[in-house]
Amino acid sequence: MDPAASENVITLQAPVEKPKLCFLIARPRSGTTVFGKMIQTHPKLVSLGEIFNEANPLSYFAFLQKALVGNPSAVLPSNTNRIFLDYIESCRTAALQKNPKCKVVVLDVKYDQAHLICEPWLRLGQLPRFYFLVRERKWKVLDIHRRDPFKLNISNQVAIQSSIYHSNALQPGEKQTAKVHINPVRLTEDVKATRAAYAAVERHFRGLPQYRRIFYEDMFVDEAGTEFSEKLTAEIARFLNVGNAFDNKPKLQKLLQEDIFSYIKNAAQIRALMAADHSRDFEREQADDATEALTGSDGR
Repeated sequence: MDPAASENVITLQAPVEKPKLCFLIARPRSGTTVFGKMIQTHPKLVSLGEIFNEANPLSYFAFLQKALVGNPSAVLPSNTNRIFLDYIESCRTAALQKNPKCKVVVLDVKYDQAHLICEPWLRLGQLPRFYFLVRERKWKVLDIHRRDPFKLNISNQVAIQSSIYHSNALQPGEKQTAKVHINPVRLTEDVKATRAAYAAVERHFRGLPQYRRIFYEDMFVDEAGTEFSEKLTAEIARFLNVGNAFDNKPKLQKLLQEDIFSYIKNAAQIRALMAADHSRDFEREQADDATEALTGSDGR
């Protein structure tokens, strides 16, 4: 080939494949922060943190503020879907800028903030629009539950009342020593709401291959949270279609010890409340087992 002609040859580069999406959803105090830091240790994953946290420079609201400069109508509920999808694309771009080898970007959304993606009309009792967008787009979902919603909500109250949310807010070796009063009526309401939210979200995604529920209690090899479970990291790697290259050493330590009552001023009252609830749960399980046995015995 003539050297002069070769200078005019255009080399076509393959388009850069943008990373896929995975949403990490949970109630507050479910371990999403330490889980997200574990995600960050993988060479092909990027976590952008809580997307509805205003303090996050890569949050949805930071994106929305910029969009409003050139398009004031971006704030209208009728435009929410389009703006949110534009934001999602910006997250994929940001993930590649952070890590050009990124295959999956993980976005953290708390149940308690999912309503911040709104729409002009919402049917009463329906889940927020966010969950429908995720299902329609077939984005992957890791849904973290805690088996004991009492401990979850007590942990949340300790964090709120002490203003200490993570162990990195303390000095090295320092322990959380706050003691707070837990309102038993509020706690009962929060536990009921948590159970209802877990059930509603699980029903919404039931049977879909892009949905996985994991339990906080199964994350670690021991109660002190000294290491992530190899079984967990292997499962997450398979679900996200990446090799199991996670660092199993947590980057944050558990803020509260297993004896949750040591942080409660009215511990005896809350202990009795929890015992009564667990007793009712046991009675309900016994009744369900009896009904199942009867149903099976008559051949139905």
